[in-house]
Amino acid sequence: METKEHWFLQGFLLLAMVIAQGATIKCPSSHLCYKKTESATIYTCEWETSESMKNATYELFYSRSNSAASRTSLGSSRKSYICVQDNTVLNKVLVDIWVVAYMGNESCQSPNTTVTLSERVKYEAPQRMSMARSSSNLTLSWDNKKDAVIEVKFRRLEETSWTWTCSKPVFVCTAMVTLENLQNESVYQLQVRQMSKHVKHPLWSDWTPILDVPTEIPNPPEVNWTVEDFNNGTRLLKLTWGTPSYPVSMQVNYNLSLHIWPCLLKRKNFTIVTTTEFSVYVTYSAVSGDIIAFNKVGKSSPTYILVPAKHISFPCKSWPNDRLIPLKYAHGFMKSCLEWYKATDGETRPEKVNRSKLNGTVKKKLKHVRKKMDDYVRYYYLVHKQTDGKPQSTETCLMYKKEGAPSKAPDHFTAPLLNVTTNSAMLHWKPIPVPDQRGFLTHYEICYTRRSQNNESQIESGKCLKSFASKTEYLVQNLTPGSIYNIHLAGATAAGSGPTTTIEITTKPLPQSVIGWIIAGIIALLITVCLFIIKRHKKKIFPPIPRPVVVESVNYRARNQSMHEKEEVHELQLYDNCSQDPNPEEATVLEVSETYECEDTDEKCLGDSSTPVSDPLSPDYKTQVLRLETPDSSKGEIDCLVTMLMYRNGLVFDMKAYSTEDVGIPL
Repeated sequence: METKEHWFLQGFLLLAMVIAQGATIKCPSSHLCYKKTESATIYTCEWETSESMKNATYELFYSRSNSAASRTSLGSSRKSYICVQDNTVLNKVLVDIWVVAYMGNESCQSPNTTVTLSERVKYEAPQRMSMARSSSNLTLSWDNKKDAVIEVKFRRLEETSWTWTCSKPVFVCTAMVTLENLQNESVYQLQVRQMSKHVKHPLWSDWTPILDVPTEIPNPPEVNWTVEDFNNGTRLLKLTWGTPSYPVSMQVNYNLSLHIWPCLLKRKNFTIVTTTEFSVYVTYSAVSGDIIAFNKVGKSSPTYILVPAKHISFPCKSWPNDRLIPLKYAHGFMKSCLEWYKATDGETRPEKVNRSKLNGTVKKKLKHVRKKMDDYVRYYYLVHKQTDGKPQSTETCLMYKKEGAPSKAPDHFTAPLLNVTTNSAMLHWKPIPVPDQRGFLTHYEICYTRRSQNNESQIESGKCLKSFASKTEYLVQNLTPGSIYNIHLAGATAAGSGPTTTIEITTKPLPQSVIGWIIAGIIALLITVCLFIIKRHKKKIFPPIPRPVVVESVNYRARNQSMHEKEEVHELQLYDNCSQDPNPEEATVLEVSETYECEDTDEKCLGDSSTPVSDPLSPDYKTQVLRLETPDSSKGEIDCLVTMLMYRNGLVFDMKAYSTEDVGIPL
């Protein structure tokens, strides 16, 4: 009994037979035989195939035209071409060529092609194309060095949907052709093919792959560099540059050339750098080089790179010269060297430098170097060696064979108007150029003198100051307002001072308002000081005045026993009654305050000297008036001289008469 699997297998085989019977073989529609060059001895015959014929086998036949000779097989292949060795029949006579395709049990034959193979040449497509753009022209060149007919088709990159523009086929003797009237700022695409000029039936070569044609590079790269110092004699140099703008930026590469090992003259080239940054280890010596940007159509002008050496501006302790050069310094320039050169401007390394091998002792090496140096000229020397594959400067120093005083004064010595005030001036100058220093600058010397106010031609004594050699400005202070000064500046080395440069400045006068305030301030200060001194020493300057004590006479006390109220004294007048013609105007008068009359009208306020005084004066004596009379003029021996002492705040009058009766009139 037949199972379901048996029926399924029979159906599948039947379907496969139907499909196999329905499949038909496709013969090559055309074929082509040719030589790749005129002098080639091998022909290439090729034909078109389809995807359904990929498992087919092809056989090539030929026979002489118009001849009953049997066909001859030239070989078989499963590819779409056959290479045939040249022979006399194929090269000289007219032949018929065809292709037979076999697949399974079927076969088919292509149409015959009648040719003379020696007259059929098909060049290869141009190889290794190079391009150069200049203005609106594009020049193409390639490796084929034969006479040929060239055809170029091109289009703008922005117009890829457009049809190709084909140039007129042109015969060229060399593998070069120029396209004209292109747009400068446009990117193009193109293809090229060529054809032989020397055979009867030439064939066009295949088209080259589509080539992009960028614009030319108008500007050189703008390079920026930074240096990272490891403080061990090695620096890391980092170079960066920008990318040209589109469409120049298409496929731009860079060629970099650097002189990084100072012991050798040869530069190190870094070609086809595809990035926009580059890093390399360098020594403390100067690094020079250049960089060029290039693309398919040309290159830019070079950008020169100069990284200055790490120089010191002050003398240093030279390489210890009391020992042998260490063995770690190899004696070849590939590993180490002593580099020394003249510092013309103090910074730039000259093109010509001196290099010496390291051998012997340091003292002998430096002595040998000094013999070749000039006096009063600055030199640098550096010792380099390779350490773990990195260049390193182990010693860096500057030196003079012999020092001298500067030969030139500082340049552009000025004191701008805005920097001159009433009592100061900020000075500015440019440093003395290194060639004119003739030694290590130790300081700048600044001297200034003030003109006399009475006679401008007379110069008063001045003052000299020192500024650091590394400074190019100095603030002169404590000047007199509204004065004229002559300021002198000179550089100095260990050998002495150089020429001076002089400027004249005038300090600004003080404003009138400021002068008034200054005077007022001085007066206020003096008053404050005086008041402080007076307050501090008041008792010494103005001693305290005691209360008045009046010694009463007996006669005065007897006459005034009945007085119960005290008198107020408003005026005190002393008269000299000894004069013959007493004049009241000549009398000595002491006015204390306004006049107040005594209460007792019958008696005088002060009686005779012999009259006793009963009561002392009132404490309110400031408002009292005392009238004192001299003794009786009949007494001839009375001395008229009266001595009077006066005090305030406790007034005491001590009147002494040189008399036997009156000792005084105490108040």
